[in-house]
Amino acid sequence: MRPAGRGIAGVLLLVAVLLGGCNVLGVILLSGCTATSRDDNDYLDRTLYYKSQRFDFICNKEMAGSFEVYNQQGTLVLSGPVPNGSCIYALALAQSRLGFVPSGAPNSSSGPANRSAAAGTSGSTNLVYILDVENYSAVQIMNPSTAALTEVDLPGGAYAAFPVGMDMTPDGTKLWVAQISIQPNNGGVPPQPPQITIMDVASQTFTGSFALPAGISPNTLLFSPDGTTAYVSNDGAAFQGESGVPANSSVLVINVASQKVVSTIATPKGAGPAVMTPDGLLLYTIENTGSLSVPNVLTVIDTTTNTVATSVTLPNGAFKLFINPSGTRLYTFSGFAIGVFDTATNQQVASIPTVGFSNINNWAAFSADDQSVWFCNCGFGAYYQVDQRTNQLIQMKQQTGLGVGFMFALTQ
Repeated sequence: MRPAGRGIAGVLLLVAVLLGGCNVLGVILLSGCTATSRDDNDYLDRTLYYKSQRFDFICNKEMAGSFEVYNQQGTLVLSGPVPNGSCIYALALAQSRLGFVPSGAPNSSSGPANRSAAAGTSGSTNLVYILDVENYSAVQIMNPSTAALTEVDLPGGAYAAFPVGMDMTPDGTKLWVAQISIQPNNGGVPPQPPQITIMDVASQTFTGSFALPAGISPNTLLFSPDGTTAYVSNDGAAFQGESGVPANSSVLVINVASQKVVSTIATPKGAGPAVMTPDGLLLYTIENTGSLSVPNVLTVIDTTTNTVATSVTLPNGAFKLFINPSGTRLYTFSGFAIGVFDTATNQQVASIPTVGFSNINNWAAFSADDQSVWFCNCGFGAYYQVDQRTNQLIQMKQQTGLGVGFMFALTQ
């Protein structure tokens, strides 16, 4: 039932995308990476740091056949068998469960994925909600203090429709997960419409769902700042994992209270990955090309009128969007550069060259003063720190061992 091009259990699991909010995840560091003279595939001893706390990673394929991660108090916080017979794979798995950003990276997040928990909910413990789109149709709930994961499967279990995106209501009480449709097939999986499935955060259980219009291909789900409206980009692809079809694309406007689509905004130049300004007045989306550098178009939607305000051609393409906390700058990732756009004019004001990009597992962390930003191209193994005021690269770091990620995440 899994779409073509998606990984299966046993593939190399690397970095979970943890978009940590201010005072939530903190800065997660990887340093002190030293190994013995023996083959890293057989034996590995690394030191991981999270919020200035040390975690010790130990893996011995030959003797114990397992890996273990201990905190500073000597408490075991992660363990498991060595995947694929390699300690390098085990380290990648451990990192995916802990997550990390480079030394000096700010403790903040980008865009509407950063939500504040309502008092009295389970979110008061600063849990991290991770959409597991690669190995399970589930939401993984991580406690950052222990790095322990709790898996909450989507209704339907192995027959659940594939999840493609999620967002949390601004009050922190509900988590919406967008799922693609399942067509009639020979695998015994019941046909299902594209849908939204809803988790109650306090009980950490899925309590309801509603169908989206037939024939759409949901891509990104976003809530308005006041929580009354949800937006779902439809990239128009026939099947998940394929490039979008601009002629069939749109943005659905959903009334949260009634769970009904109240408007459909045609986006003839494409709608896939999307972000919203912090004030909720503008929604930016790009064609889902499925490529690093195919030219595409940035579409700007005025949410006060639910109409397309303007479109901007992107000659070098883009596959990911970020917006800074003040809403003044929009950043695009392409295969060659980070594009910088002024949201007041929707015009590109700078292009920051990069050493390469993967279109999988990318995120941004903005400083609290909104003056600098870290971009992680985790699929390529590179970090970029950029001065937002001058649009100049402050530093670039490359980290070996990064690669394809398998999770999207947001913190409550």
